[in-house]
Amino acid sequence: MNPKPIKKILVIQQKMIGDVLISSVLCSHFKSMYPEAQVHYAIHQGTHAVVEGHPDIDRFILSAPKKSWNHWGKLIQQIKKEQYDLIVDAYGKLESLLMIIRSGAPKIYGHKKWFSPMAYTKTSEPRSQVYTPAGNAIEDRLRLIYPESEILKKALEFRPKIHLTQEEVAWAQGVLNSHKLDERKTLVMVSILGSSMDKSLPAQTMAQMLTVLAKKLNTHILLNYIPSQQSLVDAILELVPKKYHTSLHPEIYGQNLREFLALLSQVNYLVGNEGGAVNMAKALDIPTFTLFSPWINKAAWNSFDDGQTHIGLHLKDFTPDLFQGYSNQYVRQHHQEFYQAFTFDLFAPLLNSFCLRHSNTEQAF
Repeated sequence: MNPKPIKKILVIQQKMIGDVLISSVLCSHFKSMYPEAQVHYAIHQGTHAVVEGHPDIDRFILSAPKKSWNHWGKLIQQIKKEQYDLIVDAYGKLESLLMIIRSGAPKIYGHKKWFSPMAYTKTSEPRSQVYTPAGNAIEDRLRLIYPESEILKKALEFRPKIHLTQEEVAWAQGVLNSHKLDERKTLVMVSILGSSMDKSLPAQTMAQMLTVLAKKLNTHILLNYIPSQQSLVDAILELVPKKYHTSLHPEIYGQNLREFLALLSQVNYLVGNEGGAVNMAKALDIPTFTLFSPWINKAAWNSFDDGQTHIGLHLKDFTPDLFQGYSNQYVRQHHQEFYQAFTFDLFAPLLNSFCLRHSNTEQAF
């Protein structure tokens, strides 16, 4: 008896923005494996912008982050009605369990969890082994659909990509022109804060970075942050000497994520705290210089680091002995103490060479 052909596939990755972007590579792999199949992607509404217009995704199953029981009922029924032949749960949490438990799909793949026996027909486990510059975050997702022997070959087959329209790019160019930014100068995006304070460089260190970038006469600087972080951003900018503020342009920002992406597509490079903006920059082929929080696993998220176009730095790269004898939980709880050791002087030479490499004109710090 021939097995039932795969005609409809669902990939689940509810959040966060960086995860939704990275897990979209699964959709590309499925389109390559089953070119005639419909590939659907279940995500939160707020993350849709990073995968909007993706050519390998036929339909988005969008849901609200906070769901009422009525919303849950409709979502579960919708998934059941679709009659998927294969579901891949890249999210692996209670929320996705509720989505798949009554789906009726004959094949459901996911990472090994406590609820695996009741949910999945096939499981895989994340590994510390890293085969390629794609990093653990991508390779572990590919373990959901490929055997271990295939990971090395498949990891670099597809990269996360953001797809902007010509109209969006033209809008960003118009905004920059309306603010009379000299297009001959280097345009830099700085991730001034991480997604949380335990993923953010100390204010003084970030102010030092902004100051040396702003000292470069050929540089315009845009800032990446969200409105709720305004007071924290203002506190950092207060530490930057006023005479350099003419190079800073916090007034230029996108009103939504698609507008931010359009502006990001126009910069020469992005520097700053590791986070979703770094993944978005890479998906737009923008060079990145990333500083990791002391408690984050660099191997998982430092994708496509080649020491030239993309550079990711961790305190452990400079002072590995500082971490000896401490658990990751301890490092996270005491992240500020470790951050204080991650001084600007440690990474300034590497930042300088990176900026020279990707600037419109050469000017050292």
